[in-house]
Amino acid sequence: MVRGIYTAAMGMLTDFTKLDTVSNNLANVNTTGYRKDLPTFATYAERMIYAKEFQKMRPIGNLEHGVVLDRVYNDVEQGMIQESGNSLDFAIEGEGFFALETPGGGIFYSRAGNFKINQQNQLVNADGLAVLDENGNYIYLTEDFQVDRGGYIKDPAGNIITRLGIYTFANPSTLQKVGYTLYQPTQESGQPIPAENFRIMQGYIELSNVNAVREMIKMIEAQRHFEFNQRVVVTEDQMLAKLMDQVASLR
Repeated sequence: MVRGIYTAAMGMLTDFTKLDTVSNNLANVNTTGYRKDLPTFATYAERMIYAKEFQKMRPIGNLEHGVVLDRVYNDVEQGMIQESGNSLDFAIEGEGFFALETPGGGIFYSRAGNFKINQQNQLVNADGLAVLDENGNYIYLTEDFQVDRGGYIKDPAGNIITRLGIYTFANPSTLQKVGYTLYQPTQESGQPIPAENFRIMQGYIELSNVNAVREMIKMIEAQRHFEFNQRVVVTEDQMLAKLMDQVASLR
């Protein structure tokens, strides 16, 4: 009975995690370049222990004690591309991320291409982070320009000024999310490499890839599952109390 309480309680904690993730996804349904979180779960640590001890025999009929959060992946599905009419907006169709430099020199990667030009005529993102070209240099724009599908920035005469730095990763779903639309590499994602299979669309933005209807369904499912586990805990507690009363009456 006690095991049943613990298992149901762990199920409730898992449901809390699901609800938090879904709530965060729904909160960013209108965030440019946002990619939804996908939580994955694994059985409790005992399974991990046995997985490492290959020589140790596992008894038949062993019961798991529930599941725990394993990790949160990034959904790499393309978001809808929408025309904005702003020449400083760029959408990546296909693979890749824009490269952005922080004031401290760190590099982040993002799908959000709603850019602007600061007082130094430097191309920056909505938060003021510098957009980098393919050589890792800042991009300065002092006149009218156009960006072709390959990411080449050209002046009115058609001369190439520079090219946007577009990078991809061996496993982009395992990038570490920083905030809502920024990412940094991890050991699993691999280091950034120049992207090839992409098109740049000037005057467009990539919307969030969150499907509000699907997320609402997930939220309802998690709420129902939480309520079920809650009833299990109450039932197990009542049965345990009844058992204790019966044991006490035998004395």
